[in-house]
Amino acid sequence: MRRIVFAIGLVLATIAGCTSDQADEYAMIMFMMGDVTKNNASVSIGDLVNQSDVIATGSGAFCDIRIGGSVVRIKEKSRVVFSSLVHSGIAENTTLGLDVGKMLCKPKRLMKTEKFMVKTPTAVAAVRGTQFIVEADLQETTRIKVFTGKLKIARRIEQLEGSVDKILDIASVLEEQEKVIITKREVDRAERVVQDILKEETAKGEGKAIEAAIHRARSSIVVGEDDIQRFNPEDFAKEKDEIIRVRERPREVIRQIAKVIQQEKEMPRRFGRLLVTRYEVYYIQEGKVLWEGRVQNPPLRKNDKLYVASENYVFCASSDGPIMWRINMQNDGKLEIRDNKLVVFSQGNENLVDLDTGRQL
Repeated sequence: MRRIVFAIGLVLATIAGCTSDQADEYAMIMFMMGDVTKNNASVSIGDLVNQSDVIATGSGAFCDIRIGGSVVRIKEKSRVVFSSLVHSGIAENTTLGLDVGKMLCKPKRLMKTEKFMVKTPTAVAAVRGTQFIVEADLQETTRIKVFTGKLKIARRIEQLEGSVDKILDIASVLEEQEKVIITKREVDRAERVVQDILKEETAKGEGKAIEAAIHRARSSIVVGEDDIQRFNPEDFAKEKDEIIRVRERPREVIRQIAKVIQQEKEMPRRFGRLLVTRYEVYYIQEGKVLWEGRVQNPPLRKNDKLYVASENYVFCASSDGPIMWRINMQNDGKLEIRDNKLVVFSQGNENLVDLDTGRQL
């Protein structure tokens, strides 16, 4: 495979590795599109995320966050609390609270002493090296799907909040291509059962009462085999493709995106700016990334102009980044310049485009 190393507006010569001065960048916003806030304030790509921070996304928005060696994508109309971000050396312990919305999770492969946990209003899940999707709606219904690996899942019981680890020890395992739905009604019923047991066992002391409640209410707390369903991967092909594309982005790429966004804020261009890295194309306007595509072939250069085709768009940009024209045209990512015309290849067809205006000929 040909190695592609180029950039518009910024030179991408190498992908920087981790250095000692990056040790405090444990949790970082790697990428986002649309309206995203942290603690009700606007954020930028490259901003850090700390314990207890709350990330919220608007309609049509999403946000990718790296947490140590793990990556999560927070989808639109979501609210996530970073309840616990504990790390010492290479050991990581993370707990995220999804209040509402949808999150795609790709934890790193964890050691036995590590933890990656997600809580919704009605469920708790703990993983080791699993790729999964978790959703929580306004009715507090939780939906979880596992694409690879295994996931321990249980109903979240308010009275047993301090004993989550003990509950997970006896929790059901959700495996690859399995899904589960947990409703508030189920959890309310389980909490009533637990409350009655705690009252009966109160004379034994809090610790013993909790142990008795977990043991006696196990069938209400733990998700049963009858509640677990298989799903057809083809039915979730789009989600699976998206979770594959959720990945850690090199720090140098994060810096480049942030820099071009700042340039566009300080000196807006009519059609925005284009950034092309080794693998992606970013369309940036009004201080935001509005579109992201894949690089399939190197851009073409003619004089001081660069031409790029990716997925549904063809761009012409000056060598320092500002876009000169942009057209919506399905393409195979391949361009040629022939007889002073731009040739755009699409599913075996050739479309001719004016080099200067982008007008289809």
